[in-house]
Amino acid sequence: MNVYENVAFGLKIKKLPADQIDAKVKEALQMVRLAGFEKRGINEMSGGQRQRVAIARALANEPKILLLDEPLSALDHKLRTEMQYELRNLQRKLGITFIFVTHDQEEALAMSDEIFVLNNGNIVQSGSPVDIYDEPINHYVADFIGESNIVKATMVRDELVHFAGHNFACVDGGMRPNEAVEVVLRPEDLTLTMVEAGKITVQVQTQLFRGVHYEIICQDQDGNEWMVHSTRKAVPGKTYGLNFEPEDIHVMRFNESEADFDARLESYED
Repeated sequence: MNVYENVAFGLKIKKLPADQIDAKVKEALQMVRLAGFEKRGINEMSGGQRQRVAIARALANEPKILLLDEPLSALDHKLRTEMQYELRNLQRKLGITFIFVTHDQEEALAMSDEIFVLNNGNIVQSGSPVDIYDEPINHYVADFIGESNIVKATMVRDELVHFAGHNFACVDGGMRPNEAVEVVLRPEDLTLTMVEAGKITVQVQTQLFRGVHYEIICQDQDGNEWMVHSTRKAVPGKTYGLNFEPEDIHVMRFNESEADFDARLESYED
């Protein structure tokens, strides 16, 4: 089928009048910026154009909810990014719910108003992209969403946690005194500095240039590995200080559920 026939397919199944089908097809193609492509063969189109035809076919049926199951997985990085913007603009224009399934963590953060993180078919955590990224409730979520430094720690008391051989002020609470916990620090929240100015002393093991930043792998005296994202190059083998702020430290209980996390947070804040 050509582009027009693809988009009209569901409408023909519904046995709508030809004039209504024609109007809806043209409107859907206009929305995905494919007006004028009606007679184009699908095999003559690029990957991104084919994706837009599939979206137009779904939109022509005027759904209340649109399920997009890994819709951009076969596209190259540049085209994928362009389609992300197009889908977000479409969703806002139409005002309908898009359920977007993806294994790409960055794509999930970029595309969503609300994220549901699933593990073995169960919702582990839900919330806004900022909530999921900044406040993961357990190791699985922290490790799955974005790059993370996760180390074992002890909650000395509310707003004081011990890891890497030192006590550090933090902004979390509601745990038992001296409870074994885990600490998350995101790579972009860490800064390499002079040894005497750092909270932890680390030695740089390796670094990779990622285009917008250097990805630097360090190790502290307790053997903990730290990933740092920095716009400044480090020297492998050299010793640095590692700096971070209390609000950069996120403390997690082991395998805490979303319900338990919400209850603990509410009790602590009260």
